Amino acid sequence: MKEDLLHFVWKYRLYDSSSLTTTDGEPIQVIQSGTYNTDAGADFTNARIRIADVLLAGNVEIHVDEKDWYTHHHDDDKAYNNVILHVVYEDNEKPTLAQSGENIPVLRLKDHISSELLHRYDLLKASKDKILCESMIGKLPKDFSLVSYFDRLVIERLQSKVSVVEGMLTDSTNDWDQVAFQIIAMYFGGSVNKEPFGRLATSLPLSVIHKHRSEPIQIEALLFGQAGMLDADFDDEYPRMLKREYTYLHKLHTLITMEGHAWKFFRVRPVSFPTVKIAQLAAWLISVQHPFSAIVECKTLEELRSLFDIELNEYWQTHFQFDKPVKQAKTSLGNMLTDVLLINAVVPLLFSYGRYKDDEEICQRALDLLTEIQAEDNAIIRMWDELGITATTANDSQALLQLYNQYCLNKRCLSCQLGHKILSPANISI
Repeated sequence: MKEDLLHFVWKYRLYDSSSLTTTDGEPIQVIQSGTYNTDAGADFTNARIRIADVLLAGNVEIHVDEKDWYTHHHDDDKAYNNVILHVVYEDNEKPTLAQSGENIPVLRLKDHISSELLHRYDLLKASKDKILCESMIGKLPKDFSLVSYFDRLVIERLQSKVSVVEGMLTDSTNDWDQVAFQIIAMYFGGSVNKEPFGRLATSLPLSVIHKHRSEPIQIEALLFGQAGMLDADFDDEYPRMLKREYTYLHKLHTLITMEGHAWKFFRVRPVSFPTVKIAQLAAWLISVQHPFSAIVECKTLEELRSLFDIELNEYWQTHFQFDKPVKQAKTSLGNMLTDVLLINAVVPLLFSYGRYKDDEEICQRALDLLTEIQAEDNAIIRMWDELGITATTANDSQALLQLYNQYCLNKRCLSCQLGHKILSPANISI
């Protein structure tokens, strides 16, 4: 028995409440289980419990074994004087005493939890599947839907991205254009090169790029040079020209160049090589002078997509890397990457700005975008689809990514609505 399972059972009342009594034999009626407390202090606050004829209001503390009250030194802690019920799985003969000396009633739950619930919990713990409950999902009632849960998961995932945006804003003294450049650059890199793209954008202030807007080749030189990709002796004139430009710009702006070895090419498709992505980012910066303002001014999904309709330097029509020509290189941004940028960078930017301005309309516009964009197609989304949980919009796929990455991978079944449904014996037969 784990204490977090007892918390789960108590929170959702997954016990037989028909004949609850204290270890002294007094009848118990749980009117309110209380609010689950993840901070210091008792496990549940603001509970209401009737013991015999007395209605009590206060906190509930939960332990696997009654003696854990003393192991954790709650008997010496004034913060636990407001505990009105000690809920345990196993009890012993020693009474539960508060620091005030008051005797706290004890409820032994062991005989009130169904063996079926415990069996299902053991099945989840023993599962070797990527999604621990995948063998049980198909047995859920046909009317079971995760749609209502999706909205909460999306907000959770969005909040983590908003936190990144807010951190960038603090570091840049609320320069929204610089932050837009940084977060969009990160997602140009994809999952493999996200971190070095973030470093690249951080190392190159947008104000420096603005000074060279009249010379697109200089913007390309700044990005490739800062990325540490111009140190070689090149054969082609294009990279040689970039190198000459960057040598001058590096000294002019006293820039600190990244290490070229930070970029990953191994097991990356040529169209996603960091060289191609940097060329795309440069083309975007040449096309869009004030990134954040341009994003905010867009009122429709198509207008936002048009911001990323860019044209690369012709060199990249026949190259994926410097000095390595190919017959034809399809290096346009494409709808899939554009939508990745919108989902992961533009939506968090807009949502953050809405919160910053206390403008609910902007926040809602960000959320609405997720329902307009098609679901992402990746291994995790396909895995859910095979289990009968299909994503049709980006709102759905973002929710399922959050569910898998934050709950399934961390085995947080007890905090998941799927886990709740599966562990409730009345729902399905396993």
